Amino acid sequence: MLDPQWYEGREQALVKHTFLDTYMPAQIPKIVSWANEFTYIDLFAGPWQSKSGDYADTSFGIALGRMTEAKAMQARLGRTVKMVAHLVEKDAKNFAELTEAVKRFSDVEVHCYQGVAELHAATIASLIPTRAFRFVVIDPKGVPDVRKFKCLIEPGNTEVLLNFMFQFANRFAGSQDRMPTLEGWLGGLSEEEGSWRRDFAELKGQEREAAITDRARQALRNMGGYVYAPALTVDETATERPLYKLIYLSRHPVGLRVFRDAHVKALEAQATYKSAKKAESRRQKSGMDDLFASPTAINPGERSALEITGGAVAAQAMMMQMLADKHGGIDWKDIWPRVLDACVITHNELGDCVRDLRSNARVNVPAWTSAAVKRPKDEFTVSLP
Repeated sequence: MLDPQWYEGREQALVKHTFLDTYMPAQIPKIVSWANEFTYIDLFAGPWQSKSGDYADTSFGIALGRMTEAKAMQARLGRTVKMVAHLVEKDAKNFAELTEAVKRFSDVEVHCYQGVAELHAATIASLIPTRAFRFVVIDPKGVPDVRKFKCLIEPGNTEVLLNFMFQFANRFAGSQDRMPTLEGWLGGLSEEEGSWRRDFAELKGQEREAAITDRARQALRNMGGYVYAPALTVDETATERPLYKLIYLSRHPVGLRVFRDAHVKALEAQATYKSAKKAESRRQKSGMDDLFASPTAINPGERSALEITGGAVAAQAMMMQMLADKHGGIDWKDIWPRVLDACVITHNELGDCVRDLRSNARVNVPAWTSAAVKRPKDEFTVSLP
């Protein structure tokens, strides 16, 4: 369990780590049901400002801890799986601490590399068996040339979580000489050369944010032939501006499903701490408790909270439009991946939405005959009345 007190002054890490701590225990059991080896790759491992005492507030600590738990669970089920980690850290002091820290995770085969991540990528890629599943985390402080990690991004049986430093991209995207590494991989799409720079220059605010993010998502998706590339927005602590985007790459709808569960959890963590920060700021300025503060931990007007509620509204609207466009109905297995790819909503929440619409006679699901079934099954066909 992540303790928010570990993250004073680095609240963005709490959002990222909430995502990891939700994603990994949900995804690993699904992966090791068919793969005998789960490989975690962290190209910028740290540790960064750990305060927990046992590295439970670091990305590698969360990952290795969850891998250890998953391996033990599989052993209880009579299944032997191999857990492997490749961790890269450039800074000599951090690297020395990292090599000591990983000794506490003896059930994971850990390989540590000191130096520039780009120089170790090919070596790491060559050591991973074809059948192994890879989860690649690319979480730099700046904006590296992501193309140099293609050898890790491109193989099958891979999912990726990349920290896209939106703040830098928003400032420099479109300026060819200010940040050439960013320009290099953002410029790799096939439309008229330079047209995207002109488009960015004409946009502001949320439209510009969406355009830059979508271009990064598309460039990364193309790099490895991925089907899905949703993004989690991590905001600055004191403002409503985005700091970075965690872009997730997957080729399978199950990965997308796990991502959205972890995504919503991370947004809830962000909304909670930002609501608390704002309430405390108002209290300090006024010298008294805020009589108009939200009675819940999350202020419903907070940007992350609005993203969650807006996602649910958008998901229902998209689904209803899909059904209106398809006479005769659509199988549930063909509905939910498209909606989850486009909207911030979990698989369960979307299923609950269908159940409510069915109860109100707004959709038909003829095969849904048992009251014991709480959400639609993949083979159920959903249609308008």
